[in-house]
Amino acid sequence: MAQKQLTVEKIIAIVKEKWSLFGVSTLIIFLLQLLSSKVLLAVFLGLIFTIVVPSEALKKLLNKT
Repeated sequence: MAQKQLTVEKIIAIVKEKWSLFGVSTLIIFLLQLLSSKVLLAVFLGLIFTIVVPSEALKKLLNKT
């Protein structure tokens, strides 16, 4: 019977292979946690509000002149 030994080189090779998957998974989990705490939603709504409101105010100002 051949014994499979887990060496440092094998562990490093596995980590290098799976590193990008780990990074993507971590990013997805982080974004989901932000969404669940509604922080990300508040930031997006703030950005949309900031973009929309000044353009509406500028249109009203230009229509009056």
